[in-house]
Amino acid sequence: MKTFLKVITLAAAIGAISTVHAVESKIGVVFPSKIMQNSPQRARIIKQLESEFKGRIEDLQGLEKSIKKIEAKIKKDGELLSKNEMTGLQRQIEGKVAEYKLKRKAFEEDNRRRQGEENKKVLSVVSKVINDIAKEGGYDLILNGEQIVFSKPGLDISDKVIQEISKK
Repeated sequence: MKTFLKVITLAAAIGAISTVHAVESKIGVVFPSKIMQNSPQRARIIKQLESEFKGRIEDLQGLEKSIKKIEAKIKKDGELLSKNEMTGLQRQIEGKVAEYKLKRKAFEEDNRRRQGEENKKVLSVVSKVINDIAKEGGYDLILNGEQIVFSKPGLDISDKVIQEISKK
């Protein structure tokens, strides 16, 4: 599917370039990954998600410490412990490891979902800003720089987009 979109983008670019010779057109290029990496919203999202998931991260870290503490006890006192005590500690570790894996998986899924939601919000703002810049700048065509083979550096308007996003 991505290849298909790249082919369509390239075809549109070639079609647009051929019309450039007939009529002067203004073309711009944006690099979405550059915009996302340098946008102030990215830092805000990271802070927001860190605070949102802080309790769950601390819970996971507590489980890790608990597991390591039991493992250290087995390593230190393993020879002195009875078979029943050793079995009990090993079961505790197994139970805590299972709990850790379950909580970690749920945390990762929820974190990934929330990141996607927040990125979607930022992308809608980026899209609106790109459209506004295109209208104000009189651009006839704005291309995704990550899906084209070559463009002159002067066509890159990513920094303008980052500037405008910073104001929002």
